Amino acid sequence: MTVTFLSLCFVLLIVGLLLLIFCFYARYKLNYWNRRGVEQLPNADLVFGHVKDAMLFRTAPGWHMGVLHNSTINKDAPFVGFYVFHKPCLLLRDPKIIKNIMIRSFENFSDRHFGGSQQKDSMGMTNLFGLKNPAWKYLRSKLTPTLNGSRLKQMLPLLIQNAETMMKYLEEQSKNLNKHMMIDAQKLSYYYTTDATANVALGISMDSFNNPNEITEFGNVLFYGLKRKIAVLNLLYVPELLTFIGFCVLSSRSLIRKYLWNSIKNRAETSNKRGDFIDAVIDLKNGKQDPIYNMKGDNLVNLIGTFYAGFETGSNCVSFALMKLASHPEYQDKAREDIERAIKEHGLTYSGFNDMKYLDQCIYETIRIYPPVPTVDRRTKEDYKIPGTGVTIQKGTPIFVSLYGMHLDPRFFKQPEIYDPSRFAGGQTVSDAFLPFGLGPRMCPGVKLGMLYSKVILAMILREYIVTQNPGQKVVLDSRSTLTVAAGSITLQFKKIY
Repeated sequence: MTVTFLSLCFVLLIVGLLLLIFCFYARYKLNYWNRRGVEQLPNADLVFGHVKDAMLFRTAPGWHMGVLHNSTINKDAPFVGFYVFHKPCLLLRDPKIIKNIMIRSFENFSDRHFGGSQQKDSMGMTNLFGLKNPAWKYLRSKLTPTLNGSRLKQMLPLLIQNAETMMKYLEEQSKNLNKHMMIDAQKLSYYYTTDATANVALGISMDSFNNPNEITEFGNVLFYGLKRKIAVLNLLYVPELLTFIGFCVLSSRSLIRKYLWNSIKNRAETSNKRGDFIDAVIDLKNGKQDPIYNMKGDNLVNLIGTFYAGFETGSNCVSFALMKLASHPEYQDKAREDIERAIKEHGLTYSGFNDMKYLDQCIYETIRIYPPVPTVDRRTKEDYKIPGTGVTIQKGTPIFVSLYGMHLDPRFFKQPEIYDPSRFAGGQTVSDAFLPFGLGPRMCPGVKLGMLYSKVILAMILREYIVTQNPGQKVVLDSRSTLTVAAGSITLQFKKIY
């Protein structure tokens, strides 16, 4: 009895000692920014630092970063320190400093923290979105011409083709439901996005609305699957962890690989050209190669991931744009008039969609309030002294910018919670805090494609339907997604215009 009691006391003493050591260690690590004379956020958790709610899926990770942005004691602080577990990170809050880091000092911040030091991923990191320099710079130089105006004009008929399939589906639903119907805008946009991605990036015509297939399911898992969301959350906060668990949470390339090779083989046999991304991939495959990023094998498959990432964010943008226009009929009417005017003058052409200026304003205001990719991140390559301060960021320190924080900050936008497309009217000065596509050389290269995609689907819907929202309906952000996605659905009423 005495021996057992003494053994138990010894175990408890060891456990208590270990906990005490851990507390001292954690408090020391969580005091890093204070020791360097930088304001840091209060109330860090001894285990999770400042990201506990995000890591435990209590709040959407992107929104949580916005909460951190607003948690500073000094509301005018240009930057603030915080911790991901015990890792010191810096959250930038001043447009001038953000410009300095993202543009003037780009070489020191050319790599994203997202993905860590090793390029280990299926379709997410070994492409333009996640590659590190110098491979990123080389690949961007090759891909940028595939997204220019000439290419987009060729892709537009494919986007319209898929939009027409969507409109036929809505027409059938309208007939069955006596002209009034409740539609999940998020699901509608997802199906269109899946078909458009397959059409433009894989050379495949499909109809997810009426005949969903394995690609539809692949997109569903990629866009909404829990496993993928866990992977992306880890890539954002603790990318090093993916080195050990990546094999069990990252998405497989096998399905996309199969369809891509079939399309490439078919083009080689028929010499057909569709003006889609497959044509560009074949040109890259047959062109001069560089070992820095060889356009062969799975590297070509990874390029398709660029389209999936871009169209996924576009899909979310369209869903929220429909929601905001549904709750603001006056803006919806103006958008509809703008669409009809542009089509009357130019037809359903590239010029026509480019001339839908008010629709542009509606989209910009939507992504101000609901930024599709809500967090911008970088990794410090070498020690960097922030201009105008005595603060030096040490090599390896992750840098973050919260778009929810910047876009909803009253320092930069008057009444930021109010949806008002006139903020982006011609002649208006837009704050440098508006950063939905990133900033500098690493900003999104597919901005024009994303805008074209969004305007095609919105224009086609608004020409034929009045969209309304049930009063009091609230949309909650998905707490498991690092992107801006609604949890559940965005259900709207579509009423046919006659």
